[in-house]
Amino acid sequence: MGRLRRIWEFLTKPEVYWRFFSLLLAIIFWLLAAGDGSLGETERVVTLNVEVQNLPDDLVLVDSPDPVRVRVRGLSPLLNRGEDAIWAHIDLSGGEEGTGTYAIDVETPVGIEVVSVTPRWVSLSTEQIAEQAFPVTLALLGVEPGNLMATVNPVPPVVTIIGAGSILERVDHVVAYVTLGKNLIDVAASFPVQALDAQGRSLAPLEIDPPKIQVRLEEDPNGEE
Repeated sequence: MGRLRRIWEFLTKPEVYWRFFSLLLAIIFWLLAAGDGSLGETERVVTLNVEVQNLPDDLVLVDSPDPVRVRVRGLSPLLNRGEDAIWAHIDLSGGEEGTGTYAIDVETPVGIEVVSVTPRWVSLSTEQIAEQAFPVTLALLGVEPGNLMATVNPVPPVVTIIGAGSILERVDHVVAYVTLGKNLIDVAASFPVQALDAQGRSLAPLEIDPPKIQVRLEEDPNGEE
């Protein structure tokens, strides 16, 4: 009892009391400023990309999940400061090949409550990982091939495409765009490789090994000085 009395006497001293009161006012003003003048609880709708976690090593997603709309509730200052920390994910640790329906989980910082998730469940398709080798075609930019006094070859000449079998079947050719200037090229440069379908459209999601290639210049013995 004596200890509580001493604590109370300390807290009620004018110099201590006014310091605590000033600190409380400072916190209230900060919250008002961070909350656009409001300390009341409010709701907000945010659009989130969905992260897929724990996908089995032998499976690959055919399509990525679409973004979801999440309605959250909390004090305005907490929403303003914590909105970027809200994230949505799907756990595929028990996923099997084929099409399945999975729940979307949303994680929020302390003080922010999830009201609703739209959609709450999504359908995802997975396939066994497949791979296939493709030769690399070079698309030369910046110079007419007939004006080039050397042959440009890709290094390596063949890359491996890894992904869902249904997407690999659509690969028509693999290309790397190489920029040339005045018959010169930076042989140390690397150029991204793209997998294209028969209409020249880029295909995804696919993994390309290696994702970039280099080039080797070989003088054309029939070229003129």
